[in-house]
Amino acid sequence: MLSPLIDSLYRLVYGGLLARLPEAKAVRIGQSLFRSLPVAPLRTLAVDDPRLAVDLAGVRLPGPLILSSMYYDPRILRRAMALGFGAVTAKSITLGPRPGHPEPNLVRMSTPAGPGLVNCNGFQNPGLETFRGMISGLRHDRPLILSVAGESPEEYRQLVETLEPYADLVELNISSPNTRLVYELSGSPEKVRALLRLVREATRKPVIVKLSPDYAEQNRTALIPAALDAGINVINFGNTRRIEEPRLSQRAGGLSGPELFPNVLETIRGLRRTVGPRIGLIATGGVDSPAKALAALEAGADAVGCFTAFITRGPAFPRRVNLALLKVVEERGLSRLGDLRAAR
Repeated sequence: MLSPLIDSLYRLVYGGLLARLPEAKAVRIGQSLFRSLPVAPLRTLAVDDPRLAVDLAGVRLPGPLILSSMYYDPRILRRAMALGFGAVTAKSITLGPRPGHPEPNLVRMSTPAGPGLVNCNGFQNPGLETFRGMISGLRHDRPLILSVAGESPEEYRQLVETLEPYADLVELNISSPNTRLVYELSGSPEKVRALLRLVREATRKPVIVKLSPDYAEQNRTALIPAALDAGINVINFGNTRRIEEPRLSQRAGGLSGPELFPNVLETIRGLRRTVGPRIGLIATGGVDSPAKALAALEAGADAVGCFTAFITRGPAFPRRVNLALLKVVEERGLSRLGDLRAAR
């Protein structure tokens, strides 16, 4: 089968080459290789079974695993869709182009829970108008989530109004810790409340708000109530966690990887009790195995976001997760994956 071959090749390329290179060089080589792969063979890795489909704010995802925001290149997004992700999220777009923070802006980190990454990329992106031209030609047979980040509520509204024709869902990044552009928003509940209202008025598409693990008290007492009051459809918990990292150009960045998972799991469980059954929940952070994906879904998540595992586990990771979840559905006699939460 093609899947074991791709796994073997990826272990060879990643472990034998990319993991030994400086992080920035490894990223450039890895992305170049991925965007050059033919789409058709990648599609053989997708697990398309209707029992895996989940509903996220009225949007049907063919599976529960979402690729989190890190890429804006349509060629990469297209290939990620072919691998069998239930949805893919484009990297957060800003009104004007941003060069991002200077290198080094990504480093590897060994944690007790497993390998992680710390980044301070600084929202490097081509800006709204250029990205709109890029994304308008993307054919997507999987839902596309477009993420935006602004300096004011009005900028968020403009970004959403411009990009929503190309999105199945829009995501508001108010929590990335590697730049002051949005990180401090999580500490300003009134500003968040205003931008949530403006964005909700600006689009009929489902709206996701992405929360930070660094603002637990503000999330509980202000931001989640504001999201519910504004009619936000989905809460994505969470984002990377801010840590000091002297190897980075900014001396700090956002940690991703398995170290985040225990807090994500506990928070999702509490969120489901708080928001009830109608609000969609995405569990993002540290999901690097089928068992963790299952645990997040059982805790109350409708879908599961990942990025670091895509790098460390390889392109067959969505297939492994989907096959394992399908086996659980069969063993428990469920008609669909969404019954996992209802069965508890």
